[in-house]
Amino acid sequence: MVKDIFDIVDDNDRVVSSAPRDEVHRRALMHRASHVIIFSRQLPRKILLQKRSALKDKYPNLYTTSCSGHVDAGETYEIAAVREMKEETGLEVGASDLKYIGKISACRETGQEFTCVYELEVGLDTLFNPPPDEVASLDWVGVECFENMLACTPELFTPSFKKVYSFYLSKIRGDV
Repeated sequence: MVKDIFDIVDDNDRVVSSAPRDEVHRRALMHRASHVIIFSRQLPRKILLQKRSALKDKYPNLYTTSCSGHVDAGETYEIAAVREMKEETGLEVGASDLKYIGKISACRETGQEFTCVYELEVGLDTLFNPPPDEVASLDWVGVECFENMLACTPELFTPSFKKVYSFYLSKIRGDV
């Protein structure tokens, strides 16, 4: 079995070395991730929530970003986002399909990951093909309903998703 190798980065997101996934997580080393929030083109707007598989080692059965994943050693954030879209949703997209929102600095909520956030709009009729060992379900939820869920039952969501969505809102509203 080939181990995932991640770039380890410094406080300025510069690569300083690389290590296997388990070591990076065990030692809480700073590394990189990409998150894509998928919304419907149709109004009223809906967000696609990913429910993590019960088999996941971290945060099983919790809702998370529509699509997210680590940046492998030598990859760019953008390439990782495109790769993860294929792996987690079955969608083949190009980098030009993704709207760059911004980058979150590594912190406790992101699991020490510098995180680039992207947005993608698709039709409600888009067919997804998630791998069941990674994704329990992909569910369209009205944005207002989702935001109420997030406010009333935050324990249903991963810490990184809560951080990513808060960052997303601040960027689209111009707070940051």
